[in-house]
Amino acid sequence: MGMLKEMFGEGDENFSAPEGEFLAKGKYESNADQILKGYKVFQKKYVVKSLIPKLLLAALAIASSIMMIISDPGAKMPIFCLMIALSVTVYFISQPITNSKNLRKGLDSISGTEYEAEFYTDKIKISTVNFQSDIVEVEKAEEAAETAEKQQSEQTEADIAIYGEKPAEEIPATIIHLEQPIVDLLDKDDMFILVVNKSYVFIIPKSAFTEDEVQKIREKLSIIMGIRFKL
Repeated sequence: MGMLKEMFGEGDENFSAPEGEFLAKGKYESNADQILKGYKVFQKKYVVKSLIPKLLLAALAIASSIMMIISDPGAKMPIFCLMIALSVTVYFISQPITNSKNLRKGLDSISGTEYEAEFYTDKIKISTVNFQSDIVEVEKAEEAAETAEKQQSEQTEADIAIYGEKPAEEIPATIIHLEQPIVDLLDKDDMFILVVNKSYVFIIPKSAFTEDEVQKIREKLSIIMGIRFKL
């Protein structure tokens, strides 16, 4: 719960978020295959792109260390620098792989859990069905961004990433404010992928809504969110 408090902040039982224009509400069950499909899209769009410049810097450090070793074979510092550069490179590559493995391990705990997603012009609310007692807010973009950078890992399906493997009845509702610049919404053929600060991922299947509702969400939020609404 510590990371949750830092990243989102918890409201009390009497908290009520200001209402924007209601767009749509739908129910859906957590599906492992769909979550993995959405997570792969997230990794390709966000994780891989951020990994490329890191690997380029690591490759430059490795090349520089090798050149120093060649020019001064007896020096210990270049060898030490090479070991550090190699370790950092392995870490950069292994981190996404580890996150994916952890996700797969946690999927069984939420498989079949029923959720309800509510779309408004100013926010999206995601909650487990018949559980409305806690509300979590995404607020203060700068503080959220700083906290997420410290975490240095992608998360997915808030119930796994934030709470770990907890029973569905312990998972509170989550509200994501769309005006925050750290929030992106990816509109894919069969799902919406909600991304907070390129770290927290929420997979919402379009099958939970009618075609008219999906179109309404697309038309309204593409205007409101601008480039943060990604087709």
